[in-house]
Amino acid sequence: MGRFLVAVALALGFTVLTPPLAGAAEPTRWEITPCAAGTKALWLPREDTAGTDISCTTEEARDAAVQAARDSGNLMRMLNAAIALAQQASDKSLTPDSPCVLGAKAAIGESMGTCVAA
Repeated sequence: MGRFLVAVALALGFTVLTPPLAGAAEPTRWEITPCAAGTKALWLPREDTAGTDISCTTEEARDAAVQAARDSGNLMRMLNAAIALAQQASDKSLTPDSPCVLGAKAAIGESMGTCVAA
């Protein structure tokens, strides 16, 4: 559990200390893709490489993936889980009208969003 808390602290540190991204060079908008009934856009930790992915899935499946990462004892996987949770929390403030960086992915409400040129 202690290593997981270190991973969370690192993830939040990067989130808080990272400077804001420069404004997009061209007008952008969120392209919204609804998820199937019973699923919603959730960030998942990767198992074999560093990073996260967004997918339409259930909260139970996401929670199981996060728990498996925590239980693995692998620092990279635990950091991936912490980052996935931080990304999910960060996306809660986004709306379809929020500014975005071209190519970015996000959970917009319960749907998946991709930042595209306006």
